[in-house]
Amino acid sequence: MKAKDLAKKLGVSPATISLVLNNKPGISDSLRKSLLEKIQELGHEEMLCSACREGDAPGKPVEKKENRGCACKVIAYIISDDFYADRSDRYNFFSGVLEGIEAEAWENDCCLVMVHTNRLRNVTLAEQLRRTGDVLGAIVHPCRLSKQLERDIKTAGVPCVFMDAGGFLDGPACWEPSSVCISNRQGMYHVVRYLKEKGHTRLGYVYSGWSGEVREDRRRWYLQALQQFGLEERPEFCLCAGQGHGEDLFEYQGLAELLRSLPELPTALVCENDRQAWRAIKALNLLGKRVPEDVSVTGFDDQPLCTMIEPAITTIHNSPQLMGRECVTMIKNLRRLEALGEDSPWLRYELPARLVERASVRDLNKT
Repeated sequence: MKAKDLAKKLGVSPATISLVLNNKPGISDSLRKSLLEKIQELGHEEMLCSACREGDAPGKPVEKKENRGCACKVIAYIISDDFYADRSDRYNFFSGVLEGIEAEAWENDCCLVMVHTNRLRNVTLAEQLRRTGDVLGAIVHPCRLSKQLERDIKTAGVPCVFMDAGGFLDGPACWEPSSVCISNRQGMYHVVRYLKEKGHTRLGYVYSGWSGEVREDRRRWYLQALQQFGLEERPEFCLCAGQGHGEDLFEYQGLAELLRSLPELPTALVCENDRQAWRAIKALNLLGKRVPEDVSVTGFDDQPLCTMIEPAITTIHNSPQLMGRECVTMIKNLRRLEALGEDSPWLRYELPARLVERASVRDLNKT
């Protein structure tokens, strides 16, 4: 049984069941005792770490043994401070990534442990990982790369793989961490070529305004795709929908005003992600414009919300489960290369981007 299935059966969150299974502090003693009893009643004692079975108190100081934690091998999932800027997105696709990581980890006889770098301010990441157990490697939740994060990862003592992260230039040195990501280049080329084949030559771009390597990468490849296919770049058609916060993540009135101010509308809007595509459709509807009859719209990532709106959104498919699995596989590859004497190998694996055609694009060639 998977940890998430056990959590669902017991009526608690996956994070809570992880704390119980790995004997980590963070929940009340009464809740821990109750959940341990229920796990034993269900006959799933094998999911408990050795510390749980021996009855050690959570957070008990390590004695004699260098590492103490889960008895099996561990894949750590690192969440840094920068993640929390965008955590209120209820359609965050990284829950799917976690599902893929957990599945691949269990198939390789490992367990998954989450590590929050912002919880223990006076403890280094390397120390957190040491206390976690026999950590084979760590997967880093996407965030804004920084020199501090670079120092933490380089001193972590285990292979680390990022999700959807490229290199960054900060001063004289360029750091390119190993990563698994979708091919934004391939995705944007698919979208722009598809729209041109449908007769669209007046394209616009909708973005959120959030900073980050992935968002900047997508916009860069969109502009290059325009050039590649001989389409004009029109700066006035590059529209910032706004970041949005909390319940305003899907606010679209501001974007509607931007569209209203244009002397003419694009025939198609290419959006940074599916959330921006959702906002674009709502903004156009507010102006009395129909999608796709008046303006076509495309997204990116193929999240569930693509089919929760009319018309369903044409988008680029991105598999979060596959991304999670490949992150674990990359850790194994990094360990093998290091065993062969390679000095800090850097790997980058780009998942293929596939266009999913739905109802949000009009074929102008048929008019």
